[in-house]
Amino acid sequence: MDHTKFQDICVTAARALHADASEQDGRCSLTIDGIDVLVDLDEEADALHCYVDLGDANSHDRMEVCEQLLTLNLHTHLNHYGTYAFEPTSARVIFCANLPEATAMNGDQLAEMLRYYIDETDEARQMVGGIASKGGLGTLFTGKRA
Repeated sequence: MDHTKFQDICVTAARALHADASEQDGRCSLTIDGIDVLVDLDEEADALHCYVDLGDANSHDRMEVCEQLLTLNLHTHLNHYGTYAFEPTSARVIFCANLPEATAMNGDQLAEMLRYYIDETDEARQMVGGIASKGGLGTLFTGKRA
């Protein structure tokens, strides 16, 4: 996939999601329902790498947040081409997803995948924000796409 096709896919996905988007140098930034999402084009691997922002981990809660992220990864790593991660430089918690075979994807399909990841990471976002109860995270990633 070249940059022109990537830009077209990002514009179409943003339109379908009613989102604000900007694309520059193989990187598309979107704000979907107030949630920041970054999509990177990897031309060599013919893949898109998506990063969904889950929030800021407070310094006093980082160890607990990281433990929960490891638990989530254990339960979801085979299902969704994605991983929960902690970005130490920015102290942001993110969900990273790899979408292989990018050349076969169109903007509507990208929008569907981004919506799926936004919806399925909601409970993790609540956990990071301190909204979820301390009893656990429940069931994340139902595996059913819209």
